[in-house]
Amino acid sequence: MIQLTPAAIREILRLQQKRTSLRESCFRLSVQPGSCADWAYVLEFNAALGARDRSFKFDGLTLAVAEADLVHLSNLRIDYSEDLMGGAFRFDNPAAIATCQCGLAFSTDDHLNHGLEGGSKGGSKK
Repeated sequence: MIQLTPAAIREILRLQQKRTSLRESCFRLSVQPGSCADWAYVLEFNAALGARDRSFKFDGLTLAVAEADLVHLSNLRIDYSEDLMGGAFRFDNPAAIATCQCGLAFSTDDHLNHGLEGGSKGGSKK
């Protein structure tokens, strides 16, 4: 299950309300092949859920995640915090065996579990 902290929910709802056209949208979390690690988190607003999406409800917010991405996001916790450099979403992913200093990219041992070789450099990803 994916968890959003109250601070993350507040920030997502604030961003959603800031853009009139996005008020009826869902918030999508996905992963894509990353440049500094195997995978990178992607956060965006979408108009509707897709046929292969799982949805999670959080205090007036719908989070959409493609079923194929759930293997990389199981028990993920997303927080939002601000410091002197600004605000950012923070990801705590128990499936990650390594994370990039940017905080947005991570590697898993998924290629080992599926018989793929080489991770992001030599393996294939969905």
